[in-house]
Amino acid sequence: MSPRPSERYLVTIGTFDGVHRGHRQLLDWVRALAKRRGLKTRVVFFVAPPRFHFRPELKVPLLTDGTERRRLLKALGIDRVEVLRFGPRWAEMPHTAFFERYIVRRWRAGGLLVGRDFAFGKRRLGDLGFLKAACAARGMTLGVLPLVRIGRKKISSTRIRALLAAGDVRGAGRLLGRPFALRGRVVHGNHMGRKLGFPTANVHVPAEVLAPPGVYEVMVSGGPLAEPRRAVCNVGVRPTVDGTRHRHVEVHVPDWKGRLYGRLLTVEFVRRLRGERKFASVDALQRQIARDVSRVTT
Repeated sequence: MSPRPSERYLVTIGTFDGVHRGHRQLLDWVRALAKRRGLKTRVVFFVAPPRFHFRPELKVPLLTDGTERRRLLKALGIDRVEVLRFGPRWAEMPHTAFFERYIVRRWRAGGLLVGRDFAFGKRRLGDLGFLKAACAARGMTLGVLPLVRIGRKKISSTRIRALLAAGDVRGAGRLLGRPFALRGRVVHGNHMGRKLGFPTANVHVPAEVLAPPGVYEVMVSGGPLAEPRRAVCNVGVRPTVDGTRHRHVEVHVPDWKGRLYGRLLTVEFVRRLRGERKFASVDALQRQIARDVSRVTT
């Protein structure tokens, strides 16, 4: 449904990777502020931070792709969510054009909320100084998003990535406000898990999304599964079997006999069991997988 011409929005621009507890507290504040001012809410985010475009060496995997981030934001009650991918068109756009064409006309801003270091447009000329004058001229409110902390530490996507890299999926879950999870469709693999006696579902996860290597206890849901099932997930390159250069996310659901191909699954990470490593033989790998499954099911 298209917005009514008279509708105005409190527009919030950011990255919101992970939609973590800090983001959620900010969005609670955004919704309350919008309600007081008679505005609807609109969140605009770039899938990857614009700085990755200018400095590719800074690129890191994302906690969520654009589709998942949009789903999470909508679940929090945001009225409209705009998903953008930063590229040359955005980098070369004058800041005045960005403000008039998008913030004012397309996104119908009645108010604007941005981070303290927010800037946009060519050469980042659309800074807070420009916004204060431009918003005042349009009769729009302008606010700066506060930092959100747990204890003395700021909640950030960078901090969550560090916890995941260290194998602390529980710590990452505490900052996210929910278990760290991957979502994707099951695709055909080389059926090596079945040959080893432990059939796996190969979950396709976008290459830009972080999937921390290792072996994990997980909860799997979606597709034909009537309820979440405890499972073992291996994230890595399968060094004992074929040593592929490509990352795989493989899930073994104990005692599951049905078909999962083509179905969308959610894999929630419970705890890290061990790191991925190369075994001396396939037999040794099979024995270790059996121990992993036993730890999850007993």
